[in-house]
Amino acid sequence: MPGLGQAECALIHGEHVDFANSKITLYRAKTNTPFSIPLFPQLQPFMDRLKAECRIQVGQPLFKLRDPKRALAAACIRLGSPNFSLRSLRWCFITPAIEKGADFKTLTSWQGHQDGGALLAKTYSHLRNEHSDAMAKRGWSWRNVRLGYSLSCLIEWIH
Repeated sequence: MPGLGQAECALIHGEHVDFANSKITLYRAKTNTPFSIPLFPQLQPFMDRLKAECRIQVGQPLFKLRDPKRALAAACIRLGSPNFSLRSLRWCFITPAIEKGADFKTLTSWQGHQDGGALLAKTYSHLRNEHSDAMAKRGWSWRNVRLGYSLSCLIEWIH
């Protein structure tokens, strides 16, 4: 699941998947607080396959892995890829999303956090060199930034 933690994935049951509204309702493991994520287009084929194989059942966990870390390590070996951690998969979702323009507030809601993006901003505000170089080449200057738009974004961010 895109950018989710191991505990949140373990808590997903069949009834949490809403194909009609293209969303998945999850529960934050630490607080048992519900939140929803979109059924991302990249995730749709996987979820359709689970549905076709009757693996999405009401009252049943969506994933039946006992040890996700070991399962991921075994998959990396089978695929001949570097050894990824669950945390690195989260990073591989969140960092490109930020670089493509997803705002911290939206990403925060997809993670089930309720801090308005503070933790994500602190953790993922680093830039990869390629992204930093591309942004610098855009020729950013204060003259290119509309003051009204900037102020409205700042006010929205503060609230």
